[in-house]
Amino acid sequence: MTRHRSGRTSRSVTYAVAFLSVSVLAGCTTRQVSTTLEGSTAQRLVTYSLDNFIEDLVEQPEIADLEGETVHLGVHFLSDHPLMGYATRLIGAQLYMNNGITVAAPSDDADFDVDVFFNSMGTDSDDFGLSIPSFGFVASADDIDILALDMYHGITEGYAIVKTNADGSLLKTERVLARIRKDEVSTPIIDFPLDQLE
Repeated sequence: MTRHRSGRTSRSVTYAVAFLSVSVLAGCTTRQVSTTLEGSTAQRLVTYSLDNFIEDLVEQPEIADLEGETVHLGVHFLSDHPLMGYATRLIGAQLYMNNGITVAAPSDDADFDVDVFFNSMGTDSDDFGLSIPSFGFVASADDIDILALDMYHGITEGYAIVKTNADGSLLKTERVLARIRKDEVSTPIIDFPLDQLE
């Protein structure tokens, strides 16, 4: 009976040592992907999704029917956003290029008002897969990815309301959603992308 217990204890210790050894080796070779996007990647995700959003928005019938007209343009979000000025200029340029719609200065007369309302303009990230605790072997991470999918998205969503100033009538476009993806597979040895930003 003593030998039987001794054999089980020895086997348990062997498994524990093997598990810790794998954890240490994985901790030494793992390459962590940041969960917050910064710099060029985040900027491209947001601006590419914004480009796609505007291209889809100006093709909505409520806006396409204004071809050749002059409008006042308003762009709105929940709060001040670093991309609001950029988005406003880009919407104005796309209105003219696609539909021949001229954006009037606020002091000038226009037959229509086009107000664009953003529900979202930013990046989102998520991950899915198998990971193990780092046990403090990797100072910058709580977990080590064995096989994980890291998903980074640029998301722009919103709609426009067109007002006819002659009679005050209002038309609302469909809600437009544009999503740009950059997904990566992470392992302890190497990371590789599934999508490329082009």
